[in-house]
Amino acid sequence: MMRKFISFISFLLFLSLGLFVSSCKKKPAPQTKTAFEVSLTNQDSLEVIHLIDQFFQYAESGDATSAAGMLVKLDNRDVYSEPQLLDNEELKDMVSLLKSLPIQSHRIDYLKFSETYENEAKVTAVIMPAHDNVPEVKTVFYFKPIVYLGKWKLSVIDSHSDDKTIIDKDKKDSMESEYATEMRHKEQH
Repeated sequence: MMRKFISFISFLLFLSLGLFVSSCKKKPAPQTKTAFEVSLTNQDSLEVIHLIDQFFQYAESGDATSAAGMLVKLDNRDVYSEPQLLDNEELKDMVSLLKSLPIQSHRIDYLKFSETYENEAKVTAVIMPAHDNVPEVKTVFYFKPIVYLGKWKLSVIDSHSDDKTIIDKDKKDSMESEYATEMRHKEQH
């Protein structure tokens, strides 16, 4: 009888230990920054923010041609090559898109830097502000800021050419929160 009791207690202890070990979550590994990210300064962020704001100032004032004229594209086969201006067809398509969206305001949801050719800015463009019980009408632009020979350029992430965002879709909300916190911190100091 005592032997069964000890076996039962041993089994319960083993089971409890197993449950305890399996419930311990591994802490996520801290995100390591690339050498490019480490080399960036506040001035880099400000330049990218300025480019985005300038793009939307043009778009919001109805100057779709000037907004589209700011954009460049990168040759995905050689990411270190010089960014090129949009060709006539791409320019026409972007102007048409911007003219079809009566953008009234915008807000930068986040900036994420990774490499000279692989960065991301998510920007919400407000087409109609919220009023009464009607939520705001908005759309999202994903930009790919590129630095070439020390100068920042603005590109749009083109999902039609297999261009992808660098932030996983399930991490975008936390990225927005992290960016908002960082911006509040910078405003306070």
